[in-house]
Amino acid sequence: MRWVFFGLLILNVVYLGWKLLGQVAPPALPSAHVAVPAQQQLQLLSEASAAAVTSAPNRPLCVVVGPWPSLRDGEEWRGRLRGVMGDGEVRPVAVRKDRLSWVYLPPTGRREAAMQMLRELQSRGVDSFIVAEGEDATAISLGYFSSAESARGLQVKMRNAGYAAEVRETSKEVTEYWLFYSSPNEAQLAQARSETVGAGVEISRAACASY
Repeated sequence: MRWVFFGLLILNVVYLGWKLLGQVAPPALPSAHVAVPAQQQLQLLSEASAAAVTSAPNRPLCVVVGPWPSLRDGEEWRGRLRGVMGDGEVRPVAVRKDRLSWVYLPPTGRREAAMQMLRELQSRGVDSFIVAEGEDATAISLGYFSSAESARGLQVKMRNAGYAAEVRETSKEVTEYWLFYSSPNEAQLAQARSETVGAGVEISRAACASY
């Protein structure tokens, strides 16, 4: 009987302890898959950049009319268009034109050597001439090409023949004169187009800069 008594006592103690532990057990940990609110969704870098560009203030644009080869021509048209477009400003604009690929033999610094090379080339039927002045004086010009591919072809041909031909892009800088107008309306633009028909000029838009 004594062993039965102690057995029941032990069972009661275990049961009491189990009940107490169940009441103070820590709450279950939340699931690792937590839903993220829609307004906190990740924004891609490319999207952020696009938004920044869109929100940036637009650079002011002017209407430009031209080009003219001289300041005098620009001023004459400024007077002719004043009643249509208001008072504009004639500005010089440096542009590069006639971009060509130049095939040449580098300068030797000695005209006698250049003349000897020129005679040799011409005896082989190579169209060429000596550059007379400037930083390329005594160089031998082999031709100008609007196509870079054609220029490279001649360079390869000359090098295969034993001549150290080079290719360089050249261009001529010219000054054009344009009329700048800050904010003409559509009616003014239409009238300006009518006034400049056949004059060989164009009406476009460009950054106003310091206008």
